Amino acid sequence: MTPNARKGLIAASLTALGISMVLRVWASSMAVAAERTDWVLTVLAARDLRAGSWVGALPAARIGPVESALIALIGLPFAEATILAIWPVLSTAGIAALVWALARTRLASPWPLVAAALASIHPASAIATAGRPVAGLVAVLGFGLGMLVLIERPTGEPPWWALGLLFGLGWWESDRIVVFLVPVVVALVISGRLPSGRAALTTAAWASVGALPWLARALIGRGGGGFPNPPEAWGAAARAQWPDLWGRVVGIAAPSDAVRLISPTPVLALAAIVVMAAALVLARRPRARFATLLLIPVVGVASLVSDLSPLEATVLLAAPIALLAVVAISALPDRHRPAAAVALLAVTSLGTGLTVRSLSNEVAGRDNPSTLAAMLAEAGVTGAYSLDDTAVFLEFHQPEITSSTAMIPDERRDRSVREARRVAHVFWIPGDPEGAASTRDRLNAIAGPVEEFTEGPYLAVVPIVNVPPEQLGP
Repeated sequence: MTPNARKGLIAASLTALGISMVLRVWASSMAVAAERTDWVLTVLAARDLRAGSWVGALPAARIGPVESALIALIGLPFAEATILAIWPVLSTAGIAALVWALARTRLASPWPLVAAALASIHPASAIATAGRPVAGLVAVLGFGLGMLVLIERPTGEPPWWALGLLFGLGWWESDRIVVFLVPVVVALVISGRLPSGRAALTTAAWASVGALPWLARALIGRGGGGFPNPPEAWGAAARAQWPDLWGRVVGIAAPSDAVRLISPTPVLALAAIVVMAAALVLARRPRARFATLLLIPVVGVASLVSDLSPLEATVLLAAPIALLAVVAISALPDRHRPAAAVALLAVTSLGTGLTVRSLSNEVAGRDNPSTLAAMLAEAGVTGAYSLDDTAVFLEFHQPEITSSTAMIPDERRDRSVREARRVAHVFWIPGDPEGAASTRDRLNAIAGPVEEFTEGPYLAVVPIVNVPPEQLGP
């Protein structure tokens, strides 16, 4: 590679990396991100941590608060809005650094930088999904890639204590870490680097340390997670999940609803060529056989037999897809590799940019409840119940209102709401007048005379007698 080609490839990679950060910041402000409850829960947990409260898991979810802890820790000197604004940049830089470290174990410079940039800009669904904290996915991805970095080195034993600690922390955050454990174990078996008895005990001990908060919750009966689908449901999952998943992976489906953006035929043909080229290179070059590439079949199977969604899968697949593409490029003659890499970065940057731009026209499924929150606060409401996620958003927009919902129960928040001065029951009111009138009549029959605060499709009622939402019905 000539010096000029090398400089051009580095410049293109840095440009793509910068574009990915801008796109994530942009996507984080869109309706597709604002509708997600899990990122709101993550921020609320970060507020609790900053206030000195212990948070073992996010409410009603098999999700640890690692991302919440990071947001709370990094954001100590800053306002909450500031840390949320720069979170997409920090998460992108962190994942890119891990992908660079992965590629650096086997590829010469500047190809690790190319892989890091490509993993940051493609697929578009990963950009849109990870613009804000998403159900601990960014943290799990960081722990999982960290485990792979430790075992990708062709020689030498990995630091077993670090491997165990990363797995334990990942398990505390989400059972998605198992997806990364499979390539780690396979790589260790194939390379003959299985731990000795003492090393295995060390790994298990440090894994227990990392997963200690989860173990404590499991012992008192508050565990849980994404259990596998029964075999009889695999056919339905394959028909529903896999076209959606691979459509997002190769960029022919929109991030929000998997609508086809372009004809899949040429894209799938190009993807097949890339896979075939990579397979040929892998057959001839043992050093290019990244264990990380095993994530592709593992995530595919996990999407079939578990509750792993296509959106989550695309985030997990960004790193192995980038490495596979770089391996495929290495099959070209030396003089053509830099141009092919620059072209790939340009095409993926353009495709992701256009896809994210298409999301800017989408509107949230319901009106933003921030105005309603202000109305309730003016009325002296200090607690809110909801049969959907509205109460969680109310608490996020108006911290003076403590929320608890029937869908996302949390004992501490539920107790705070029951002890609140005035409690609002927030309901989703159908657009037709008859449905709204029927809801009002039912509430009056259960709770007695009520006050109404309506904003958009919401109806907030403040019963004179505090009636728990489970008694009010759907």
